[in-house]
Amino acid sequence: MNYPILVTTLIFLLCLARFIWIMTHERRSLWAGFSFVITLFSFLLLGVGILVNIADLDPHYKDWILPLFVIGLVVVTAATVIFAATLTIMFFYDGIKIILKEGNRWTNYLSLGMGIAIIFFLFLYPEIGHLSHNTWLTYPYIFLWLVIIYLVTIMMMYTLISWLNLINWRTPHLDYVVVLGAGIMGKKVTPLLAARISRGIEIYQKNPGSKLIMSGGQGPSEEIPEAVAMAAYAEKLGINKNDIIIEDKSKTTQQNLQFSHALMKPNSRFCIVTNSYHVYRALVLAKRQGLKCIGYGAKTKWYFTLNAFVREFIAYLAITKKMQLTIIGCLTVIMVVAAVFHF
Repeated sequence: MNYPILVTTLIFLLCLARFIWIMTHERRSLWAGFSFVITLFSFLLLGVGILVNIADLDPHYKDWILPLFVIGLVVVTAATVIFAATLTIMFFYDGIKIILKEGNRWTNYLSLGMGIAIIFFLFLYPEIGHLSHNTWLTYPYIFLWLVIIYLVTIMMMYTLISWLNLINWRTPHLDYVVVLGAGIMGKKVTPLLAARISRGIEIYQKNPGSKLIMSGGQGPSEEIPEAVAMAAYAEKLGINKNDIIIEDKSKTTQQNLQFSHALMKPNSRFCIVTNSYHVYRALVLAKRQGLKCIGYGAKTKWYFTLNAFVREFIAYLAITKKMQLTIIGCLTVIMVVAAVFHF
């Protein structure tokens, strides 16, 4: 019996079972992302074990297994470099385009700022490390690297779990479809909000007997509440007025969820409909209110998505600030101890 293969197979199956359990019970957590990555690595470990086992049986394994590993390493390295370069270019391109199209607001500079940050930490920050070598600046330098690595890891998990939460399969019948509001122009819905409403109608039509809840209060530059404009837009698309419920008091996503849920019958099943980049944060807020639901994403202009995603990630860090500050605080303590004892 080949015990290494048996052990790696068992590890993979346990990791896969854990991932499936999380996805079917509570996938609105970054642990779902970590579980997916661990499962993927356990699968790769199993694959390596199988290759090594085959190599032991083949006297000519050096003729093919070493080149195979080299090719795999080259492919992974090239893919990483290409991904980093592509992402940086996209941040710059989208950052400039959104400023030109959407105006000169500070929130529109997030994508461009992310691109500049990537360039700085990839090419300029290592040079600072050379200057701080063998001085007291070494510890702040290492500390900042650790914080950056931590935030990048969290962002990767956030991105992964955001995608996973957009996949809904074998969903139960929904009683309510909650469409989250966004800014309107006077009395008219914007293209972004229209996409949310259209997506909500699509899901409503797949769940006979369900109700649409249009959720959104009135902003300072809006003539009517967002929910009223949303309901009017849905009626123009042929939706029966009796199937539309208006929630027009909310000002934030958290209030959208809280006030909309208060309008539902007890033990109702519902979903949230918003733009794809916003779904996961809305689900996190719902989870914190003890609300069990799923989310659906509406299409967004491609140049707007990256900038909006960065904004959503920053908002997620704010929501989970206690956890983030605790972890960064632990890193601070470690670096202070290392500096005191000159580790």
